Amino acid sequence: MNEPGRIELATLLTPWLRVGADFGAYVECRKVDPDGAYFEMVLELQPDDEESVDVRLSVPHHFVAGILDVSDFDAFTRLYAE
Repeated sequence: MNEPGRIELATLLTPWLRVGADFGAYVECRKVDPDGAYFEMVLELQPDDEESVDVRLSVPHHFVAGILDVSDFDAFTRLYAE
């Protein structure tokens, strides 16, 4: 997310929005479709002690700084931090 997107969508994205020194603001998505009028993001919400629920979020293109697709996010962050 870019800064205007993070500010505008912060309340809506509270369960998913992460802000890290290495990446800035980002949202971990299970799937992203950038084609169309909006970025279609599939986010996973897992309430305490319940099965996960997929949440679809449509975000204006001008709120997204970029998409990073990695197969193992934890491994990527360890490599990035070195």
